[in-house]
Amino acid sequence: MIKFVEIIDDVTAFSKFTLSDVWINEKYVVSIREARDYRTLLREGMLPPDLSESHVFSTVTTNNGHVTATHVVVGAPSSVAIKLNHDKKTLLKG
Repeated sequence: MIKFVEIIDDVTAFSKFTLSDVWINEKYVVSIREARDYRTLLREGMLPPDLSESHVFSTVTTNNGHVTATHVVVGAPSSVAIKLNHDKKTLLKG
């Protein structure tokens, strides 16, 4: 399992976003894509102030049998994918 920083939307009368740690099992990841809307929210000052304007966000979708979950994490899709595949060993055929 890999640790990421997740952006959580506390749904209330006024949207309030917080940061929290989330552990994602890399075996169940089915897709990673950029969460472009969160860059807009960051520019508008809706996200926590400890995030930099240069941050990029990714949506990670997991599927464990009959349970599908979506997490918005801090990091570009390419860096999230590298982190998820970091411990995997590759057998080269040749």
